[in-house]
Amino acid sequence: MKFNDEQNVNFENELLKFIRIKFIEPIKINGNKPTIRQYENLTSIGRTTITKLTKSQGYDVPFSTIFKICKYAEIPLSDFFSQFEEYLQTKYSKK
Repeated sequence: MKFNDEQNVNFENELLKFIRIKFIEPIKINGNKPTIRQYENLTSIGRTTITKLTKSQGYDVPFSTIFKICKYAEIPLSDFFSQFEEYLQTKYSKK
């Protein structure tokens, strides 16, 4: 199956939304949203990458970043991708 550019961008945006909803927004320090520097210290993901994950569209997330997310969340890669697949199925079954 071959994807066109628009499909790739949509997929990348869905991945970004999934990462924000599932792995970034839930992080709190003393009940507050952490600063970019605090996210970096917690997750080992660089500040520039965190900014791209939280504010960008069409950002092609590197596999190394997904690996760091999984390491922080203490889940295997297979769980990350299973959860992402469930997220997509739930989102697109509502349409």
